[in-house]
Amino acid sequence: MELLNTFRYIFLIVSLSLVEINAGVPYRPSYGYDHQFCMDTVTGRQLYVGEVFTRPGQCIRIQCLGTLQLWEDSCLVPKLSKGNCRPVQPEEENLEYPRCCPLYECKSYQSHAGGTVEQTTTYDHYGTVRRSHVTEVIVINKRPPQGSPVNLDNPSAPSPRKYQV
Repeated sequence: MELLNTFRYIFLIVSLSLVEINAGVPYRPSYGYDHQFCMDTVTGRQLYVGEVFTRPGQCIRIQCLGTLQLWEDSCLVPKLSKGNCRPVQPEEENLEYPRCCPLYECKSYQSHAGGTVEQTTTYDHYGTVRRSHVTEVIVINKRPPQGSPVNLDNPSAPSPRKYQV
C-alpha cells in the first residue's frame, strides 16, 4: 500500500510539473514579426525608433521615441519685449526643421539731440540673437544748399542725412 501511495504522489508531482511547463511557455508565431515603428497619422508615414523627419508643408519635426510614441517639435514664438517685432519667413521653401522656422526682426528707436538711433535685432524662434544692426541718422546743423530738398514740417530746419555706422 505504501508503494501505491508513493507512486500516486510521484505521478501527481510529474503531472503538475508538465502542466506548469506548457502553461509557462507563451505562444510565439513562427514568423517572429515585431512592430518596432511609429505611425504618423497625419502623413501615414512609418518611422522606426530614432527616425526623424519634417512634415511636408509644415515646419514640424516628428521623431519616433523608444516607447513607440511620436514626439513633435514645432517653432516657438519667443517672448520679445524690446522694440516693434515682426516675423520674417525664410526665403527658401521646404527647409528642414528648425531652419524652416521664421526669424523675428525687432526695431527700436532712440532719439537724442543730434539725431535718431535705429537698432534692428533679429532673433530665432528660441529668442537667441542672430543679427544686430545699428543705423544712426545724424542731423547736421547746416543750411541746405539751394535746390536741395526742404523739410516740409519745418522749412528752416536742415534736411537729415542718413549714415550707417
